[in-house]
Amino acid sequence: MKRRLYQFFVGGRRFQKEFQNQLRLLIVFTLGFTIAFTWRQTIFDLSQTFVQFITNIQDSSSLSILASIFITVVSIIVIYLTSHFLKERY
Repeated sequence: MKRRLYQFFVGGRRFQKEFQNQLRLLIVFTLGFTIAFTWRQTIFDLSQTFVQFITNIQDSSSLSILASIFITVVSIIVIYLTSHFLKERY
């Protein structure tokens, strides 16, 4: 019994395979978050410039709020589209 538990949790192939999958997911998530964090200010500045071009608002706080709303709406649309096209078909 003790050997079977050891094989299941520590030495088993299923554990090692799951550990590798989780480690791979952690690395991908970490690198993805790092990339997103480095592009954060650039995307915000571009969105702010676009909103300023569309609305001609000069107030920085209003412009910042509108740029954040614009980024949120675009992100929700992208999330919706990716979830629609990547869902499993039965």
